[in-house]
Amino acid sequence: MCADAVPPPHSELLAQRVFFIPELVDIIFNFLDRKTNVTNALVCKQWSRIASDVIWKEVDNLIQLFSHLKPIRQVAHQGEKVFEAMPDANDWLRFERYSSRVRCLRFDSDDYVLDINHLLDDVARTRTSPEILPNMHTLEWIYYCNDHMERCKLFLHRQLRHLTVVAPSKYQLRPAFYMDLGARASHLHTLNLWAQPPGELQMLLRNLPELRKIVLPEFHFTSSVIEELSRAKNIRVVDLSHDDNDWDEYRGDQKNVETFAPVLEEGAFPSLSNLSLAAKIDDLDRFFRSDFAPINLTTLYINTYEDCRPLGMHDFLVTLSQQCHLSKLYIHFFHDEGLSVLVPENQISYETIKPLLTFPNLVTFELLHKYPVKITLDEIEELASRWPSLESLVLNAEPLALGKDGLTLDLRALLPFARHCPRLWKLGLYISAAEETTPSVHSSIERFRSLLVLSVGSSRARDAGTVAAFLTRVCPPSCALEFGIRHGRFPMDDEIVTQLHQRELTWEAIAGLLPVLIEVRREEQERWREEVEDLRVRNRLLMEQCHIKPS
Repeated sequence: MCADAVPPPHSELLAQRVFFIPELVDIIFNFLDRKTNVTNALVCKQWSRIASDVIWKEVDNLIQLFSHLKPIRQVAHQGEKVFEAMPDANDWLRFERYSSRVRCLRFDSDDYVLDINHLLDDVARTRTSPEILPNMHTLEWIYYCNDHMERCKLFLHRQLRHLTVVAPSKYQLRPAFYMDLGARASHLHTLNLWAQPPGELQMLLRNLPELRKIVLPEFHFTSSVIEELSRAKNIRVVDLSHDDNDWDEYRGDQKNVETFAPVLEEGAFPSLSNLSLAAKIDDLDRFFRSDFAPINLTTLYINTYEDCRPLGMHDFLVTLSQQCHLSKLYIHFFHDEGLSVLVPENQISYETIKPLLTFPNLVTFELLHKYPVKITLDEIEELASRWPSLESLVLNAEPLALGKDGLTLDLRALLPFARHCPRLWKLGLYISAAEETTPSVHSSIERFRSLLVLSVGSSRARDAGTVAAFLTRVCPPSCALEFGIRHGRFPMDDEIVTQLHQRELTWEAIAGLLPVLIEVRREEQERWREEVEDLRVRNRLLMEQCHIKPS
């Protein structure tokens, strides 16, 4: 700066200093794309360090990463990528400025048109340290051939904390993979296997003493696996893979869990708080009544593929209310056959689920079943009034038996929850939404205070304009409308598919009307406020003219 130059004002100096606070700059850079951060790295030395950390924190392109080790070329006639020359010790030393910054590596073999197996083999042969990415804590590996499975082991090391492996069932993980995983990454906290685990899974679990969370395809949590997990001191979450994409490729053989009867020892599951299982309700009832059952659970997620009598479901809920301190409970009855005929004696009723009201800490409940829940408006009123702490309730919003006999609720069923459940953020009900059962526009209606999601599943709707107008009265403007079903993983009767499509079209029309009606209602309320304020001003002026003191 020249001697006679006018220094910038204090506020400008302060603004400049803000952009050299490392924590703030890091937050800003994390919101920017890679190309922008490459430019940011050229601004100054401090920004270069921060931008480089952001650029290389998460890597999903191995060619881009290893091109900084040694230039890479394409061998056209062989259809592969290789190094132009073998990396030496100096190359690896220079590569540390990139490798040390990587925290997460994602590999999907579908992203690579050309083969990179020889490239990775050269990386393995020339590396100067067993840990190629020494500070990486998360590895996600998706492969579709056995060669790519073997290369996954190249990135296993003791600092790794979270591992996800995804592979079609025909590429079963080899026993050697489990041995290497236990030896090289023994400090794992999270293991997510979307693959067919062989019998060595129990051995692997014994070699991962710090494991806190395990995610497996649903039919792989057998009695023997649960017994092994029960002895793990740090296991907090036992979860199922919930994605429906290519479901049959991952979920395994249902016969594995036809019988679920783990034998637990004293001190079983000392840290477990979240448990997901696929099993029969009767087997689960015996499991939770057995000695040393995991009674400290806060979240329980159940998939079952067997019909269960309502009395069995009732008894299971009674068992859970007496044995556990659950805050979240999810029970999904899936069925391989999309049956449309309602069998009343197999229909879950309000009396079936009434034990939910005796759970001391339960705030979330979700039920999925092929038959609608048999419940009346009066029972909905009782349920809502006795459950004011409720935060999320999905009461079988998407049954497959779509006949008139199952439609016992209408739009009025929303009102008790709006009155009695101030914390409710998600509500799912199976209803018949039509003009004749919609509360009058002149009736007093209390709006939901916290609702973010209204799920109507396979509900029936008519008179789209009337239904949409009512929803704008009872739901907050930010509330999302969900519709449709999750039974799509199984075949369904053509008649059911046709009915569901017709119902979805109606709900799509309602969802399209909601933003327009919300804006109209907002403008109307704004106009009312202006009119009320105008009347107040006029009233005050009139009182002043008449020398009347306000009471």
